[in-house]
Amino acid sequence: MQRDTSSTKFPLGSKLPKFELLNVDGKKISDSYLRGGNLALVVFSCNHCPYVKGSEEQLVSLATKFEPQGLKTVVINSNDAVQYPEDSFENMKTKAASMLLPYPYLYDETQSVAKSFDAACTPEAYLFDAEMALVFHGTINDNPRDKTQAKHEFLSEAIIQALKGETLSPAFVHPIGCSIKWRN
Repeated sequence: MQRDTSSTKFPLGSKLPKFELLNVDGKKISDSYLRGGNLALVVFSCNHCPYVKGSEEQLVSLATKFEPQGLKTVVINSNDAVQYPEDSFENMKTKAASMLLPYPYLYDETQSVAKSFDAACTPEAYLFDAEMALVFHGTINDNPRDKTQAKHEFLSEAIIQALKGETLSPAFVHPIGCSIKWRN
């Protein structure tokens, strides 16, 4: 799936929505976790998507690299685990433990948070500035399924530009990945 246009329901400049979700450690994490830093990154992800699997190491690396500069990151799984059991909360916990994820991996069981962001696919990244305004929406790179074939590191470039206080260019790059698996 490729999202060709920026969201009209959640356009650039939109404020970070309120949320509270269960983390894989059993604790609730809210949007307040992302506040107080220089940048906040929300990525919609899952366990089964080959595009997520192909770009997850890069996401871990970005979160780790830019955390000392004030980047706060959360990753959210909104997929219907009934249709896709690999995306269940139990399997999320297993993945988080095996990969030693450096950020909260949150379960959006009701899918309400994905809807509030107008998220459509996995992985899909939303970068917010210190005022919690959306400054970048898009893909991690131009080949999230195979990092070795990527030519443009869009999310990394956006983070660097935002940390420098520059106007992001591009501010929207169509996310490429699997569609979010919505409940029937």
